[in-house]
Amino acid sequence: MYGRKVRSQNIAQMIAETGAGRQAEEMGRDFYRLDSRQRRVLVIGAETTRTVTTTGWLDEWPNLTDFDVVIINLPSLDRATLVRLSRLDKHRLVSMRDELFDLMMSKGEIYCIMAPFMAFGSYLYFADGSMEPEWSNFKWSPIGFSLTEIRGETVLVEGEVKFEDYLRQVAGWECYLNSTAGLNYLEERLRRDQKLGQDEEVFWQSLPLATNRYGKPLASSLCFGVRQRENGSNKTKIRFISDCLHLLPPSNKISLEQGIDLLIEEAKGIPAQTIAPDWSGLYHIPGEEQLEQKIGETEKRIKSAEREQKRLFQAYRKLQRGKSLLFEHGENLKRVTGEVLQRMGFSVRPHALAAGLLVVQTRRGKILLDTAGRSGPCQPGDLQLLLQHAVFAQEEDGRIWKGILIFNHYRLEDPSQERPAAFPAEVAVQAREMSLGLATADGLYAAYCMVLRGSMLREELEERLCCEAGIIHLPTIEHSHLPPCPDFMPPRLIME
Repeated sequence: MYGRKVRSQNIAQMIAETGAGRQAEEMGRDFYRLDSRQRRVLVIGAETTRTVTTTGWLDEWPNLTDFDVVIINLPSLDRATLVRLSRLDKHRLVSMRDELFDLMMSKGEIYCIMAPFMAFGSYLYFADGSMEPEWSNFKWSPIGFSLTEIRGETVLVEGEVKFEDYLRQVAGWECYLNSTAGLNYLEERLRRDQKLGQDEEVFWQSLPLATNRYGKPLASSLCFGVRQRENGSNKTKIRFISDCLHLLPPSNKISLEQGIDLLIEEAKGIPAQTIAPDWSGLYHIPGEEQLEQKIGETEKRIKSAEREQKRLFQAYRKLQRGKSLLFEHGENLKRVTGEVLQRMGFSVRPHALAAGLLVVQTRRGKILLDTAGRSGPCQPGDLQLLLQHAVFAQEEDGRIWKGILIFNHYRLEDPSQERPAAFPAEVAVQAREMSLGLATADGLYAAYCMVLRGSMLREELEERLCCEAGIIHLPTIEHSHLPPCPDFMPPRLIME
């Protein structure tokens, strides 16, 4: 982000101008705070499971303000991920900025592992002449900042500072932070929240944590606040100051995942452990190999159980789709009708010339099948597609195919309530005259359950479909009294 209005203030000067006393001491302690209490930590962009909450850039996020520390793995937000994010959830980074603003205002901290600037799309221009890109990997930050991309190796960490254990793992750098900050978003948000008065202004503060040889910050803690200028003097009075956004370079002595682990330890107030060197793998403690073997065997059993669970859930979802006969319409009703017939042993394929029709192969010949659904009785027009193709769809031996319409009139209403008959008299007469069959989707569902349960043979269903004209008599269902099929069990029972 780029900003022309820059108002920075040294932390020591800020405390001095506030005045001596308890308020200044508390402000200083807050800024340099090293919390020892256990805090809730969220990692954004993590690839592995940890003891803290983790989420990917494209995943569904929890409420960011519900955490004490949010760790941002910015290198994981590469260009491909950023482009996908702009297409799947174009408001994600803007919402993230709003939530992180609230986090900083409620004594929450942000740890960000930096990455080179990346942007695309048009630029947004502001009244003061500053601008920012529509999409960038910095869009999430409440405090605008910029980087100068240049490589170096010297890293100076002076004294005991926050993130000292992490910064000791940085041996080189790709960029340094500029001593500027854009305030456009902060001013707009503070005015919207009625926290910025007419005679007040926003300022930002940067505390370097590590520098290069010529004093440019490689890591910094940024915060913002609102101050009020006293009448008749150049002195200012600070109304409030936020918590910090900590910008940190990637740790190149250790892996990125190990660096995130160090930041989690920092966030939770746990003393950081020394990173085990590579040569430590040459030493083995008695019993180590046996435990490694048992861990490997356990992982194999877990993977086998996961595969079995996946297979069972796929079978469960496939079986559950039969319920769609009771409420689907259009292409979905045609698809589930074909799946149900195939599960009962029929051969089903799309018609070569009429895409809206299905061809069902039986021992008595072929059935030309159409589906329709609405919240109301069947209409004569629902038979038109069958009337056009049933008579003329002939096999090589000249036999006319049987035409059947599967109609669903429960699609939008509770089946327990009274409703008109599915097929009015005029539709039934027209179907008999043309030797067409009419069947309800709920009747096919009842037959499906009875075939699965073994109380009805597929051959009996086939006999009715092929031989009856007009309304085909299929089993009826009682919505609340139909006993379950033997293999129809909820996921919890399957898992047990």
